[in-house]
Amino acid sequence: PELLDWLAGELVRRKWSIKEMHRLILTSQAYRRSARHPDPQRLAELDPLGTSTAAFPVRRLSAEELRDAILAATGELTRRVGGIPCRPEMNAEVAYQPRQVMGTFAESWQPNPRPEDRHRRSLYMLRLRGLRDPFFEVFDHPVSESSCELRTASIVAPQAFTLFNSKSTYIRALALASSVRKATNDEAILDVFERILGRAPNDSEQSACLKHLELMIERHARLKFEKPSPPISIEREAVEENTGETFRFTEPLEMAANFIPDVHPADCTAEVRALAEVCLVLFNSNEFLTVE
Repeated sequence: PELLDWLAGELVRRKWSIKEMHRLILTSQAYRRSARHPDPQRLAELDPLGTSTAAFPVRRLSAEELRDAILAATGELTRRVGGIPCRPEMNAEVAYQPRQVMGTFAESWQPNPRPEDRHRRSLYMLRLRGLRDPFFEVFDHPVSESSCELRTASIVAPQAFTLFNSKSTYIRALALASSVRKATNDEAILDVFERILGRAPNDSEQSACLKHLELMIERHARLKFEKPSPPISIEREAVEENTGETFRFTEPLEMAANFIPDVHPADCTAEVRALAEVCLVLFNSNEFLTVE
């Protein structure tokens, strides 16, 4: 209570500036404490419930933080402030699924044609009731139909499946691998470690990543990829509410005509695709997914 009283007084003294309060709290000693206590056994004895500020409680990144962190690591994140909401790419099965609003068909989800628009911060993403992005949903993003007082933070298997197997994560890994221009495999591994984890790899990590990279180069040298053609329209079928008769119509996807796609495996060499596999592993590491 005394701390809250002091913070309330500081808010008044700092002319009600929320930004000043954020700066005060985020640079405080309590907030910047490490998750690794120098004497964990004594900490467990004195604070078995973990309610003190002796150590920082480890937490997983929220859905928005995770998306922004991946885009920041690949260099694709647009940091433009303000403006109209953005429409990032979404799983096609969900984006094109038929939705009805007020007795009529709602328009399919169409991402922004330009990468710099659809790769904006998650703060500016357009939210539609009745349409949830599977990536956000699996990482405990709250529903739009009701208010959320406190988010949950689960650790479940579908999260690993999403990060390892989803098209969106692999495209981000390809984008990062494509931007790395190094002469040797060792330099490439060092670069992606610094971009994703903010540090250099130790000897065992470097050795394991180099071995994985070499195996993936051999594998991707035998693989061929064809660039898909995105649809420009969708055929819909529905039942007329009053007569019960089936009718069909074509929904045009106007934004598809000028859509500028992200990097695709067909655009990359075997070496770049192999390096993307290493990036994918690092994106799935606990060090990247959690805040300590």
